[in-house]
Amino acid sequence: MTGDEFAAELINRTVHGVMHLGWVPGTVGGYHGQMAVYVKPSGMLGTTYMAAINPFRHLIVYPRMIRQIGRDWERRRPQP
Repeated sequence: MTGDEFAAELINRTVHGVMHLGWVPGTVGGYHGQMAVYVKPSGMLGTTYMAAINPFRHLIVYPRMIRQIGRDWERRRPQP
């Protein structure tokens, strides 16, 4: 973790994954948050697991996580 980046790693029987959160320069000044998730399946079990949960991750997990991050951000943002 640094002042503008965070990475978390997960390794288990099915996957090896890394989530990276960071602030990146915007195109018109300022910064915006960016998230990247890198996942590598481990063997046949991991490949099967990833195929099974893929729709769930993209339709439920990631959108909810992004909304929660947005709510937390707005709550902590200084009010004028």
